[in-house]
Amino acid sequence: MIAKRLCRYLSRIFIPVLAGLSVSALAQNIKQPVTLQLPNVTLARAIDSLGTISHTTFSYNPDAIDAGRKVSINCHEQPLRQVLDDLLIPLQIQWSSVQGILVLKRFPESSQKQIIISGFIRDSISGEALIGASVQVRGTSVGTATNAYGFYSISVPPDVRELVFSYMGYAPRKWLVASGIGHRFNVNLNPLSIEMAQVVVTDESGNGLPNGENPGQMKLTPVMLNQLPSFTGQKDMVKSLTTLPGIASFGDGSTLFYVRGGAADQNLLMIDEAPIYNPAHLFGFFTAIAPDAINDVEAFKGDFPARYGGRISSVVHVRTKDGNLYRTGFSGNISPYTSNFSVEGPILENKSSYYLTARISNLNWIKPDNGALTNFDFHFYDINAKLNFKLSENNRLFLTLFTGRDDFTRDGSSSLKTFGINWNNQLGALRWNHIFGQKLFSNTTFYISRYDYKLLISKELDDYWNSSIDNMMAKTDFTWYPVASHTLKFGAELGIFYINPGNVQYSDQEVPDRVPVIPKYRSRSLAVYLSDDWQLSGSWSLNLGIRLSAWYDVGPTTYYTYDALHRLIDETEVAGGKVYSWFIQPEPRLQVKWDAAPKLSFTFSYGRTVQYLQVLTNTTSPFTSLEVWAPAGPNIQPQKADQVALGFAKSIANSRLVISGGVYYRYLTGQIDYADNANLLYNEYLEAELRIGTGRAYGIEMMVQKITGRLTGWMSYTWSRSFRTTPEVNDGKEYPAFYDRPHNLTLCLSYALSPRITLSGAWYYMTGGNYTSPLGYMSYSGYTVPIYGDKNNSRMPDYHRLDLSATVRLNRPQARFQHSLMLSVYNAYGRYNPFSINNNKIVNDNGDFVVPADLSGKTEIIPTTLSAAGIIPSINYQFKF
Repeated sequence: MIAKRLCRYLSRIFIPVLAGLSVSALAQNIKQPVTLQLPNVTLARAIDSLGTISHTTFSYNPDAIDAGRKVSINCHEQPLRQVLDDLLIPLQIQWSSVQGILVLKRFPESSQKQIIISGFIRDSISGEALIGASVQVRGTSVGTATNAYGFYSISVPPDVRELVFSYMGYAPRKWLVASGIGHRFNVNLNPLSIEMAQVVVTDESGNGLPNGENPGQMKLTPVMLNQLPSFTGQKDMVKSLTTLPGIASFGDGSTLFYVRGGAADQNLLMIDEAPIYNPAHLFGFFTAIAPDAINDVEAFKGDFPARYGGRISSVVHVRTKDGNLYRTGFSGNISPYTSNFSVEGPILENKSSYYLTARISNLNWIKPDNGALTNFDFHFYDINAKLNFKLSENNRLFLTLFTGRDDFTRDGSSSLKTFGINWNNQLGALRWNHIFGQKLFSNTTFYISRYDYKLLISKELDDYWNSSIDNMMAKTDFTWYPVASHTLKFGAELGIFYINPGNVQYSDQEVPDRVPVIPKYRSRSLAVYLSDDWQLSGSWSLNLGIRLSAWYDVGPTTYYTYDALHRLIDETEVAGGKVYSWFIQPEPRLQVKWDAAPKLSFTFSYGRTVQYLQVLTNTTSPFTSLEVWAPAGPNIQPQKADQVALGFAKSIANSRLVISGGVYYRYLTGQIDYADNANLLYNEYLEAELRIGTGRAYGIEMMVQKITGRLTGWMSYTWSRSFRTTPEVNDGKEYPAFYDRPHNLTLCLSYALSPRITLSGAWYYMTGGNYTSPLGYMSYSGYTVPIYGDKNNSRMPDYHRLDLSATVRLNRPQARFQHSLMLSVYNAYGRYNPFSINNNKIVNDNGDFVVPADLSGKTEIIPTTLSAAGIIPSINYQFKF
């Protein structure tokens, strides 16, 4: 009797303890990494093998789970939990832990509650996040897309049986949904071969209507970049953007672009959340962002989501490659003009990776053999680096670094030997992703960005004119999926700005007293936002957003007060840390979408955007511009833009063609113009040279895309107008902006001549830019003086250009070492497109400066033009392994 009682007592104590130890051991087992390859075996054998290598016990009814069916396993260092999910959930089998044993059984009958499925979609070869990949409930309009980090979350009815995951250039993947059960499911998509990949500009909707569901939002993929002919064979992100409707290029030799009638400084360009203030190399002949580093480019033309602000015309967000998580790779591009090399690979396989690319110019060989120019030295370089750390299933860390520099100098014969200019961009961005659960995703970013511009007076004496901008910001963004019909995004940001608008730096400390000292700016920014993407019904959706932005300027500094005639009337010294100017602006955003038919959609949008930071320059040429940045303050009001837009997209010809288009109208305030003969250099009273007015812009945009077959490409056309009204300019009458170019047409085609040879061509046409031409001339004190009438009363000749390229793949399709040769011709028919017209002096054959004139008859001043480029051929060798 006593023995029996003792046994019962001990069993009550030790059995739970032993069970707890078993459960604890199992918890460790399901987290351990598993490596296993089993092609086409029975489910029973697969389960037994997993149990053997993971020291785990399984329990199941073979008939209930159909253990004789054939399955395959191919995993490498993946947690047992993930391997079980990938194997069993598509078979509608669930697993659970019962006292240290994994019990397998069929899913129960569905409940009526919505289920949530979330996860990441990545490239199966590199592990790169696929941004904007589509997640679609098969046979319905229910779907979503991955965010900027490849994460998705979708709520679906419990009776849903199949999801389809797809991304352009990748083979789609179907997945059977376990009835009534929500869970995490990560998807790897396999890239198609180069011959099979489609060329397309995609949107984020996932409904197969590329670029046009909302004409204000565009996406530029690496596949598209690779299909366009390019300047000197280097793929150019900014110039590729100008092939899309509503985005106009300045012309040859410039990265300046204008969006829907806005100025060039009204565009925000970001690399991994951090702004870059001058994306130009060699005055704009090259873009500062190496094309090999680009993973995704997203552009918004005025229709900004509430999370974006700071500019009023466009936001262009470039997301760089994370680096291959599985193997080390090298790539490069060598041309007569530039060379770039990249390396990427895992630090810890499937846990962390790196990506590094560097580019340098090869321009010394093209120096002109001319006594006046041989002493010129021009070169540039840029470096992109990125580290990617998977801290856990729910935490990821990214570090992005970028630096780029240009030098353009000339050695003279005077005592002050060398003069010229140089500029550089530097930025660093640290980002942390965290998943709180299946419904909440967050990203926190801290970045530093610096732009520095120097006009060299004497390189040897280290004397120069310098302007710069330093920007630091901390921001956090959340995406919440509370129910199937709502996706909420909200966040906040805090920024610090330090701006030098242009001062002379002399090595001799006594010299600065002879030149004015321009007060520096110190500013702070703050913004909060909230938006809701609301699916009203199967065919109607609504996106409501509000952004509240604030800007304030602080000391120490000196600011000036002017009267109505812009004469100085007061000077105020501001102590350090004291706020002397501030603004708070609401920025409402609205977008309505109607899916009128499976392949037809319409959108309406309204948005207000506000800009507190601007470039001050009174020249239209990118080659003579001085980079002077200035914030809103006592004498500069924030720029504002209100935009209304309508758009549509239609897929026809069995989805082989997509037609999209739209109309827009914009009203702008706080637009900056300048007094006649404004002096922006060495000017202590810089803000007195500014004249503030309003603007309006409107236009029609159309695009036709062919997205399948051997011949692919697109044609875009924009008709637009852009006007300004400034009370103290042009007698208060409205005048066209310099970048008012009514017609803009682009045709881009790519033809796969064979599996190894691809031919590409792009033709560009746009109306010439405006300029102010003299009505006549008069003689005054022996000088010929022009007489001007209305501002921007003439146009330069129309711009047009043809680019051609041929790419020959030199390797077999499945070869590890891939390499190709590209032959390209920029401006194939040698069109000289002038970017400026002037009536100033020129140098004649004798080396004398003269005013060009027709002296054979009545005296007539002859204008002269400047063009950037004629025919530029190039040959590029590209490799990757």
